Amino acid sequence: MRSLTRPFLGHSQARLTLGAAPVNPVPNMSDLSVQALIDAGAHIGCRVGRWNPKMEPYILESRNRIHIIDLRETIRGILRARHFLREIVASGQDVLFVGTKAQLRGTMAAVKEKAEMHFVEDRWIGGTLTNYEVIGSRIAYLEELEKKEQEGFLETLTKKEGSRFLREKRKVFRNLHGIRHMVRLPGAMVVVDPRVEGNAVREAQRMGIPVIGVVDTDCDPDVCDLVIPANDDAIRSVSMILEHLLDGVLEGRRLRKERGVAEPKGEMPAAVGKGVPVPRPRRGGARRPNRKQLETADRQVEIQALPEDPAAEAAPAPEAPATEAPAAEKPADSAE
Repeated sequence: MRSLTRPFLGHSQARLTLGAAPVNPVPNMSDLSVQALIDAGAHIGCRVGRWNPKMEPYILESRNRIHIIDLRETIRGILRARHFLREIVASGQDVLFVGTKAQLRGTMAAVKEKAEMHFVEDRWIGGTLTNYEVIGSRIAYLEELEKKEQEGFLETLTKKEGSRFLREKRKVFRNLHGIRHMVRLPGAMVVVDPRVEGNAVREAQRMGIPVIGVVDTDCDPDVCDLVIPANDDAIRSVSMILEHLLDGVLEGRRLRKERGVAEPKGEMPAAVGKGVPVPRPRRGGARRPNRKQLETADRQVEIQALPEDPAAEAAPAPEAPATEAPAAEKPADSAE
């Protein structure tokens, strides 16, 4: 393990000011530096006994049987993910943010307010990506319940029936309100703690959607395409990381307008037609980008689809000239 180049500043060590009582440092969300990440608690990992050996390249050392995350890797991961999300959004695609921990629900809701992107904060519904047609029917059911409530349907119900109606609406709204405007599959997914969001990560892998993970020392980094090693339990740590990722999303929206890329509108087609890119499941193979791919991603990330050859479709295959079948020879009459 490498040693720290500066003294360790934990949450228990409060800063002292002249003539003032000790106060907890408040990190600056717009400042991406080692000190800002330390103030947010992003360097604190899990206990040594809970660690995943695959996280060793992202661990600086251990103190008091707690792993300390190398914040240089954290900053490198944030910059790569920010650049990647900018290009994804600029190409006309959306991003899905997933974080269902109880302490992160308010943080995930800010994704909608700032960047108008989709999010899941309460519970991941199985089949959200792999069976989106059924999820779309449930979203239509939610809109139907809201329309009935606006039209005064509750006034025609008894007190018990009205309570059941509102309870059903709250449950459907809680599960689907973050993705109710997601009319197509996202171009990327940001996951806080892939170990907890295992179902979401597996569905994204099956549909070929890149995964950006905020990974603690007890997670498996191999399930993510881009890794951001950091404390995934602290609210300030996750908020700071999401703040920088959302800045990349906003930059991508600005580039989308400059390039004239249309916003996604309408409903998701029931049957995918010709020329529409279809996500394919990924079967085995290494998913983490190698060093050369990461260096290329630092400069420019472009998602290109293989163009179809219109000449091959327009020119039909030459048909073989039809030849007439030879007439059957008439058998010679036998001599009488």
